[in-house]
Amino acid sequence: MTFAIGIAAVGCSSPPAEYSPPDSLCGIAVPARLLKAVLPAGQHISVHPTSSTWNKRCRLRVDGREAFSATVEWWGHDTTLRRVAEDAVAVEPFDEMTKDHRYIYSNTGAVGTVNCPNQGGLKDKLFASVRVTHDDAAESDMKKLITAYTESAASPKECTKPRL
Repeated sequence: MTFAIGIAAVGCSSPPAEYSPPDSLCGIAVPARLLKAVLPAGQHISVHPTSSTWNKRCRLRVDGREAFSATVEWWGHDTTLRRVAEDAVAVEPFDEMTKDHRYIYSNTGAVGTVNCPNQGGLKDKLFASVRVTHDDAAESDMKKLITAYTESAASPKECTKPRL
């Protein structure tokens, strides 16, 4: 009987996060408080970077389970934000869009247009995306996170397109 009560008590509340969120997503700075707002509770967080010629992805796992992913990715010069949202996981092209048309966001994902400083010389556009693997993040928190991530990605390092 004690065993059943113990399980019921555990099932009713989730433990607080005991890890500290990183202050960057694989080299792209973001305030840790913005990540904390969208990440699930857990004991341990790990960072898993991957990249290819056209994108850079950063996955976060909490207690061994994928919880979050952030990507910066090159697209053709005429690509629209809605088109990027079409291919993105956890966000749809007609989710909330900011008045300046730079961000589309939902409670599970968001995409943003990166305004590279030397955009005039670029033939392609850089976009950023973030997503969570659960549905209890707030839209407003996802909007704040994609805004910070996109702004930080507008650096000379990220805005230099690889040459083939």
